[in-house]
Amino acid sequence: MQTKIVTTVNEFLKLKKDWERLQEKDEDVTYYSTFEYNWTWWEVYKNDKNKELFIVVVEFNESVIGIAPLIIEKVNKKILSYRSLRFLGKGDYFGIIIDRNSSIKHGNIIKEIFNFIESKNKCFERMTLTHIKADSTLAGYILKNEKYNKIFKYLIECPLLKFKKFDLFDTYKKEFVSSKDKKYSNKLRTKIGYKFNVISNDKEDVYEKISQLHINEQNYLVKNKGRKERESLYNNEFYSEFIKRIFRNNPKVITFKIEDNNGELLIYKTCYLYKRVLYSWNTAYNPNYENYHLGRVIILEIVKYIFESNIADIYDFGTGRYPWKFQWTSDFVFDYQLDMWNEKNIKGKLLKKIQDIRRKNG
Repeated sequence: MQTKIVTTVNEFLKLKKDWERLQEKDEDVTYYSTFEYNWTWWEVYKNDKNKELFIVVVEFNESVIGIAPLIIEKVNKKILSYRSLRFLGKGDYFGIIIDRNSSIKHGNIIKEIFNFIESKNKCFERMTLTHIKADSTLAGYILKNEKYNKIFKYLIECPLLKFKKFDLFDTYKKEFVSSKDKKYSNKLRTKIGYKFNVISNDKEDVYEKISQLHINEQNYLVKNKGRKERESLYNNEFYSEFIKRIFRNNPKVITFKIEDNNGELLIYKTCYLYKRVLYSWNTAYNPNYENYHLGRVIILEIVKYIFESNIADIYDFGTGRYPWKFQWTSDFVFDYQLDMWNEKNIKGKLLKKIQDIRRKNG
């Protein structure tokens, strides 16, 4: 096996064909690890001076058999700064893309990537690999590795609605749809009147409408609810540009909308559809209709739509152990993270000692 680092935009683009070949056959790959998603993200964030490409590529017999989509990010603290090795992009799941047809064992491909990363210890002080699915090949490798096992920690749950467990919507409804849900839907229909629409982003540009609603909701939560920690991602220069680009003429981006009879947007949910998994990504509601339980109404409409259209086998609610998510499903997957200081790096070793002292002193 031969291993190299991709650090330039041109080298990254040259990976497109091999990346897309591998991702289609790798069952662990989610939309967040596709070439399309990562390339679009880097096209925007390449202008961020604190981020550098560090994509690890493994080849065998002149064919790409493994890709670890990574960057090195400079983290600036009040007193100290350090370089952190982490996955490219921002999403609910990350991982390493592997050639599932390769004669090389999958674990050996991952081992080669980690050995190569460790050989580059001068490049970073910390390795922070987050949002690794518990049922992935990467998680399996880390768990049986003596060095990484103890520091591979639980991060968060990701609730999933698996449609194949139910033959019909009525079967699902008996277990998970309450009388309150029907009441909320009927109330909104009777008092306001509403239309539920499904928009594919290659057919209609919804960015302006939903971004404004998201900003309005966040402003309302800060001003009226004291939620000072809330900030709209659409106000972020880099991330808002990334969203614009990933939305553009992209059939994998689907937006569910509820509007009143005059076309006013009440609530939306934007999702990514990939390999028959619908990944819930972003939502916002109109604060003027706060008492109408819009979140419950739109989830009920989405679930009904998926049963009727058969566009997905799984609806992924996104990361977060929120009770409202588990009111719709009892299935979930864990995300884990591998977070460790690089003790082969002088500065990394020093920062680990400082962290250990702080923990000891409470």
